[in-house]
Amino acid sequence: MAGKRIILEKSGGRRISFYAEVGSYFTAEGDFHEAAFRSSLKDRLAKAGGEDQSDGARLDAQGKWLFLYLRDILTYLLEKDMAPAAVRLFAAAMDEAGKMGVATVVLPPKLLGDILQSASPAASERQQHRRSADEKRRMIYCAALKIFSEEGYHQATMEKIAALSGVAKGTVYTYFKSKEDLLDQLLEEYYQEIVEKISAICSQETDILQQIRELIVFWVRFIETNPLVYRLIQSEAIFQRPGGKTMFYDYIVSHLPMLKERIVALNREHRLKTTSFYSTFYGALGFIDGVAQRWFRCQMDYPLTHEIPVILEVLLNGFVGEQSSKARYFPSPESFHEDRS
Repeated sequence: MAGKRIILEKSGGRRISFYAEVGSYFTAEGDFHEAAFRSSLKDRLAKAGGEDQSDGARLDAQGKWLFLYLRDILTYLLEKDMAPAAVRLFAAAMDEAGKMGVATVVLPPKLLGDILQSASPAASERQQHRRSADEKRRMIYCAALKIFSEEGYHQATMEKIAALSGVAKGTVYTYFKSKEDLLDQLLEEYYQEIVEKISAICSQETDILQQIRELIVFWVRFIETNPLVYRLIQSEAIFQRPGGKTMFYDYIVSHLPMLKERIVALNREHRLKTTSFYSTFYGALGFIDGVAQRWFRCQMDYPLTHEIPVILEVLLNGFVGEQSSKARYFPSPESFHEDRS
């Protein structure tokens, strides 16, 4: 984006400083930490005003700094489809600026228009309608899960699902145009559950490696306790027409818009290597998928959680090295030999 400040283009264009800053104001799921933002903004406005300037020069300098700051962060949030968060952040910034006596803050007309449109009653009404529609679908989801689990996908019918849910068949078709569409929506229910768990783990103010360990353990345990759901996730392309719903891992990324920023913010000691976030993310999940596929080929005749030490050893020590992680999760072949001798 033309006109960005230099700080946003450091580290080979990865904008690490910016990601860390924005990530400290949000959970991975995108919930706004208003108190943290206000405290930081107040300190930064004070520094922007300088110490040896007249009141007029100080307020002018603060207004110019706030213009650049809000232009960057609000544009970024709107690009991430986080309009409600952008509105809350903008309101908090204006309130803090007013308390400090900043009388004028200029924003680009289009950016200001986008923010005002996001805050309009019509936008709030549309958001409320979506929540209401999601609640109505819940009864149908519960019935579909039971039918798909007990009778299998091919034997399931919309008529059976409607009868079990207590919802008229015509109403079911109002929400879902086909059985395939219903399956897509059903999977999204589990996707959201997974997103919420990942968000809870990443919202903790704990060591970054501890959070990554928790994420790996959670996902392996989910696969072990929900093998049918996991197989549906992995085979959803079979049920979908080309150009269908967003695939699982892309869904996770799109519904945790601040995941990358939170990881950067928590990586205070730079214990993780600076690699491509998304390549690392998809690569780690792909490795676990491979371990899970072996488990399925073995007819699930052993606990998948027994593979957690191997996964942790390969993923964590493979990425950061044992000297940084200070732990060894899986013994080497040499240690097996030593134990037996």
